[in-house]
Amino acid sequence: LAPSFTGFLASQQAKSLTYDLTSDLMLARNEALKRNVNVAVTRAGSGWEQGWTVATVATAEQLSRRNAAAQAVSITGSPVPTSITFGPNGRVSAPIGSVRLTIGGGTSTRCLELDPSGRVRTHIGACS
Repeated sequence: LAPSFTGFLASQQAKSLTYDLTSDLMLARNEALKRNVNVAVTRAGSGWEQGWTVATVATAEQLSRRNAAAQAVSITGSPVPTSITFGPNGRVSAPIGSVRLTIGGGTSTRCLELDPSGRVRTHIGACS
């Protein structure tokens, strides 16, 4: 592939991963509220770019699964959690505090922010 096309594909992958992760975080929160149980979004492998699963904590019932990114994408943060758990009240029970992940690929950088109440927001650019 030509270098410019490779960068374009990586940018599109970063955008897609941001939407997918946002969608699955909202799914996990909604299922935690609906089922009155803990639901976790857990990364597969060594990083979120390797994919993730959404599952109930007690019974490990899988609700959603995402595969690894096809393009070179990086997901960074300080720190980057291995999983995010929503409690029966819809709030984030682990990790404690806000989660900020910068998703980058090609020339695209997006920030995904999850506050302790379970609200997820995204914006273009790196997390500050």
